[in-house]
Amino acid sequence: MDARIRSLMPFPRKIAEMHALQHRISRRRLLQTATLAVASLALTACQSDDADPSPTSEPEPTATPVLVETVAGYDDPTRWEGHTLSVTSWGGEYQDAQTRALFEPFERLTGAKVDVSLTDLDALRADVEAGEVSIDVCDVLAEDVLPLANLGVIGDIDYDAIDTTDLLPEAVREHGLASSFHSTVLACRADLWEGGVLPSGWADFWDVERFPGTRGLHRDPQGTLEFALIADGVALEDLYPLDVDRAFASLDKLRESILLWWEQGAQPTQMITSGDIDMVSVWNSRIERIHSEGAAVTIQWNGGAISGDAWVIPNGAPNPELALDFLNFASRPETGAAFSSLVPFGPVNSRSFDLLPAELRASLPTSPELRPKQFVINYDWWFANREDVGIRFEEWLSEST
Repeated sequence: MDARIRSLMPFPRKIAEMHALQHRISRRRLLQTATLAVASLALTACQSDDADPSPTSEPEPTATPVLVETVAGYDDPTRWEGHTLSVTSWGGEYQDAQTRALFEPFERLTGAKVDVSLTDLDALRADVEAGEVSIDVCDVLAEDVLPLANLGVIGDIDYDAIDTTDLLPEAVREHGLASSFHSTVLACRADLWEGGVLPSGWADFWDVERFPGTRGLHRDPQGTLEFALIADGVALEDLYPLDVDRAFASLDKLRESILLWWEQGAQPTQMITSGDIDMVSVWNSRIERIHSEGAAVTIQWNGGAISGDAWVIPNGAPNPELALDFLNFASRPETGAAFSSLVPFGPVNSRSFDLLPAELRASLPTSPELRPKQFVINYDWWFANREDVGIRFEEWLSEST
């Protein structure tokens, strides 16, 4: 059966984590609002009628510097005047970076208003099925693009409206345009092994005699099976279609050395920082943060698994032309460089790297220096095989406990 018409498999664990994150963000905002309200009431109650009514001066708020002043091809600030673009994203620092690098410049340079809310795939699917779509563009995990298209939630991207000349090949997909890239990499303690010799890739991760110590891997077959095959000698260009039997045979060799099968992105960084684990697969954005804060950890990019997010347009979007223009804008060199200067996610436009300093390029997974050392997750293969492989993976894990 054609994979494109198979029934949708359950969304991966990362979606559940994102939903949990959304709940925590909403709860945090609610608590912050409530705290401010209580503080305001308390202050009012404590003020007496005889209080000095003299006004007090407050410091002027510091204006946030404009990060993107101009974008080639966007010199008409009235182009979309009177129109509102409804976008969903993930909140937090990631969305804050999008606001400064994408949303605010798009408003200023086109006249459109950008309204942003949190990505909720269940709600989006329900809206599409009910014919009541109010969202124009969604930022989703790249691995969810094909499942969403299979359900009829999103449609094809009209690339006639988007300049793809300098976009990375892996950025351009039939149903989604990449919004950013991250990588799952090997991270290890930098001060553990004598002589300063560090693991150079997944073969060393699997070599428990030369590099003794505790290890951790993502509790997700996607990426983990690829690492097992690389450790067993499979070249990056020969990974797909995955030899699943060989991958599990490779995992068998490491079974006793895996202390952590992590499910939340914060787990591996917490445990490697505390010294409870010596090497682990981890998202580069997570490990870059603790490295910049002084943690004795190092990243090995060899064999990294490049993944990312994608912009998609829901079927029935109220402003499809505006949505396509935003996708074009968001993939320009200027906006991509600005976004990657704020958070350690790789831009989708190859010319963005010309606008970034060398020291920053060294931490971005799709840079010309790092991209050849890694592979891109094959979403087509995983869409066709995730359900069966996922069941086998969980059964294998249950045998390990």
